[in-house]
Formats: sequence, structure tokens, C-alpha cells
Amino acid sequence: MWFLYLDESGDLGFDFVNKKPSKFFTVTILAIKGPENNRLLIKAVKKTLRRKLNRRKVAAEELKGA
Repeated sequence: MWFLYLDESGDLGFDFVNKKPSKFFTVTILAIKGPENNRLLIKAVKKTLRRKLNRRKVAAEELKGA
């Protein structure tokens, strides 16, 4: 069994408020084969979020990068 994770970044080229949209739209797909590998991925993500977000005392559930 395959587990697929999809994420997008950027905008589609129109922003009526900002008037300066991004030039790029990125789509990322992560494919994981097998339920055991999926469990390991979930465990690693939870561990990373716990370590990174608890230090900053942020109520968000997402890390942002640039």
C-alpha cells in the first residue's frame, strides 16, 4: 500500500490585495510504501514538531521555511 502526502507553496499568480504575487508555485509529493514506514514518518514528524515548536511556545502546528 502506498501513502501519498501532497503540499503546495506559493500562489497561482493572482493576488488582488497584495498586487505583487509570487512568481513560483511549487507542488511536492512524498510517496511512502507500506504502513510501517508511514508510522515511522508520522512518529518522526511529531517528534520534530514537539522539539521545534515547544521551545518557541508557539500555538501553530506547522513549521515555515524560506
